[in-house]
Formats: sequence, structure tokens, C-alpha cells
Amino acid sequence: MRMKAGRKRKIALLLVLLALLGLAGQVEASDGMRGDRCVVGQDDYIVEDFYFLCRLLDVYGTIDGDLIGLAAEVTLHRGSKVTGDLWVGGGRLLVEGTVGDDMHFAGLTVIVTGTARFTDSRIDLVAAALNVELRADAVLPGDLLVYGYQARVAGTVGGDIDFGGEALIIEGVVVGRVDAEVGDARRSADVPDLPFYDLSFENPGLTILPGALIERDVSYRSVTQAEIAQGTVQGRVRFERIGGQPDITKVAQPDDAAQILREYAVASLRDVLSLLILGAVALRLVPNAVRLSAVQVRRRTIPAVGWGLATFMLSIPLVIVVLVLGLIVVLLLYLIKLNSLTIMVGVGVLVVTGGMVGGFSFLLFFMGRVVVSYTIGQLVYRYILRIAGQGDFRRWVGMLAVGAVLYALLINMPVPALGLILELITALAGVGAVAMYGRALFQEVWQRGPRLAGTGAAVATVTIPARAEWAEEPLPPGLDNLPEGFTGFDEDW
Repeated sequence: MRMKAGRKRKIALLLVLLALLGLAGQVEASDGMRGDRCVVGQDDYIVEDFYFLCRLLDVYGTIDGDLIGLAAEVTLHRGSKVTGDLWVGGGRLLVEGTVGDDMHFAGLTVIVTGTARFTDSRIDLVAAALNVELRADAVLPGDLLVYGYQARVAGTVGGDIDFGGEALIIEGVVVGRVDAEVGDARRSADVPDLPFYDLSFENPGLTILPGALIERDVSYRSVTQAEIAQGTVQGRVRFERIGGQPDITKVAQPDDAAQILREYAVASLRDVLSLLILGAVALRLVPNAVRLSAVQVRRRTIPAVGWGLATFMLSIPLVIVVLVLGLIVVLLLYLIKLNSLTIMVGVGVLVVTGGMVGGFSFLLFFMGRVVVSYTIGQLVYRYILRIAGQGDFRRWVGMLAVGAVLYALLINMPVPALGLILELITALAGVGAVAMYGRALFQEVWQRGPRLAGTGAAVATVTIPARAEWAEEPLPPGLDNLPEGFTGFDEDW
């Protein structure tokens, strides 16, 4: 997502605080609630921050502070009032009452109705959710920042909209600008409806309906260009194509072909630079991880692809299992009121799962491609340039550079099916080769451990005969007709 850096930090802060503050705070009867159904009555007036952990939370009265916690459903009914921030996580947040500061939500769906009132002119809604809905007659004074599947804006947004997801539907008024990254409008919604929350999902893409009004610029990124109703945008409309590769075989105008070739050159150069920088660092720090993995790609291509596919398929459930187990531990610590330890474990869970996601992503999108690029460079050096031998770091980088150029030109070809298939297969082969190298390294360390742990064990001594003794012996079958001067194959071949 190309959101502003400050807004990215706000999304990250939202997720961290909802994971920790909502669970780790000490909840007493005077400033919070736990249970199946929690109710803040119409005559209740709470003069401090309110913490909760409930299945259902209904607010009818006044909370003079922040509202912080988790619940399957949170409803701020008409006539209710929260003077501070909302930090809410769960299934659904329904806002019908009055809110005095920013709203932050992580979960399935958040709905702001036409009866909602806001007491500050710069109140924002920040949400990481499948669905965000601003209904007709609802007026959000500040910005709308959404990271999720879809957002529906039928009311008025007094500030800007920053959206990252699949579907953005605007039929109301946006006083500021719109910056969005949306899915491919040619696809259908691939998320099943959730009837227990009365939630259905729209098809991907940017949709600006007739009758909508956006007073400033619209900037959006997608695979396909959206159809925007005439007169709905008073500023400029900027479109940037992402994700899908252009198809040069279907262009009708020479200018279009020239533009596609320019984009092809830029994308290829970008990939070459990233592969060369990361690959050079890897060859300097962990050369065997690249060079020995390249051997696996050359010699065992099909098993490498299989290992890559298995690694990719297992990575997602593994991250989910680790996250769920970590959250269970956090919840147990919270229930026995070990608050400091709860925070430490919660931060640890976030760090571990974030590291796993980052590691798998790096392995798939970068390291695997570096290994394949190095392999291509090796083949060029040996069979085209006729340069044999293992060489040193300079030669390794030279192989990587040659391979990176050829690899980038192949995968970025403006023929979508061919480029995507090549990229997928080669990336999986590279990932699988790295996984196979890691497995072999682990087995070697594991087998060496018991031998190193033993003490006082007898050491076998092997006496190797002098060269003059065995040189006179007859050569084994098949070794008596080798080319003159042949000394064996390179170690990594």
C-alpha cells in the first residue's frame, strides 16, 4: 500500500494496542466489565476510561473517557456518548450515538449510521476490517482510513479517504481526496457472505456511482481501469496500473506498444537492481545458501519445485497456528491476572508471527529468485562463455548479474501467461532449493551433535597409502579412457 507513512504507523498502532491494551489492562468493577453480555445503562455515567471483555456490549449511557476492549458485537445506541477514543476489536461495531474522538477498529465490520454524532471537527475512522460502511446521512468529520476487503461510503466524509483492499464503493460526498488501491474489477467477490452479521461482499474494483461527489483528486491503483461517472470528480483522476502484466499482443496503437515496452524496461531494471543488491549481500554473508541451493535447482529441478510448493502451502497454516497458540497463552495469562507477563508475551507473539510472515515473504519473493538468477548465470558462464571453475566472489557476482538480467527480461515479458508461469515455477524452484539446503544443513548439524557430545570415545585411525603405492594399481572400470588432463568436475557441478 502506498499510504502515507504516518497512516501506516497508525494502522500498526491500532493492531498492537487492540491486541495488548484490550487484554492486558487491569479491569475492575468501577472502570470496566467482563462477561457474556455487558450493558452500560442509560443512567450510567462513567468518569474514566472503560475497559471491557464481553461477548456483547451495549452502551446506552455516557463514558467520559476512552472505550477499550474486545467483543463479538459492540453497539453504541442512539443517545449514548463516549467522549474519548474508541479502541475496539471484535466482530461488529455499530455506531449510532455520539463520539468525541477518533474511532479505531479491528475485526469484521464497522457501521456508522445516520444518527451518529461527532463533537470534534477532525474525528477520523481508522479500521482494519473486512467491511466498513458509512450509511446515508452519516457525516464523518475527518478522514477515513481503511485496510481490509471493502468500504461503502453512502454518507459524507469531511476529510480524505485512504483505502487499501478489494472494493471501494462511493455514492456519497467526499470533501477531500481519494487515494485507493483496489482489486481487479474483472473478478467476482471471492469472500463468502456472513449472514450472522448480515454482511455481503461486493465485486472488486473502484466504483463511483452517479450522484456521488468528490471535491478533490482521485488517485487509484488497480489491475484494470475503473469506469467513473461523468461529473462526480471535481479534481483530477489519476490511474496507475499494478499487479497484472500488460499484453503487447493485444495493443491497437503504436503509442500503446511503446508505453508497454517502456514499462517493461523499467520493471526489468527494477528487478535486476533488487536481485543484484540482495544476491550480492547473500553471496558475501552466506555464499553456500545461494551456491548450494543453485546446485539443487540444476540437478533436482522437479523436486525443488515440489519442495517450494510444499513450503508455500505450509507457511500460511503454520503462521496461523503459532498466532492462535500465542493468543491462547496471552488469554490464559490475562485470566490469571499476570498483566506484565501478558504484555511481554503478547509483544513476543506479534514479533514472532511478524518475523515468520516477513521470512516466508522474503524467501518467496526475493531469495528464491536470487537462487534462480545465480543458476542461470552459472549456465551462461559454463556453456556459452566457456568459463569453468568455481571462481571467487567477483565471479559469483558476475554470474548473478548475468542471470538477473536474463531472469528479469523473461518474467516481465508483456505476454501475461508466459511471464507469470515462468515467474511462478522459477520462484517455487528457488524456494524449494533453499528449503532443501536448509534441511540438509539441519540434518548435518543434528547428526554431528551426538558425535561431538561423546567423550572418551575411541578414535579410528585410517592410514592412507602413499600416492606412489596406489598409483601403480589398475584403475577401476570406466576410468581408463578419460580425456588427457581431466581432473574431475567442479565441486558445485
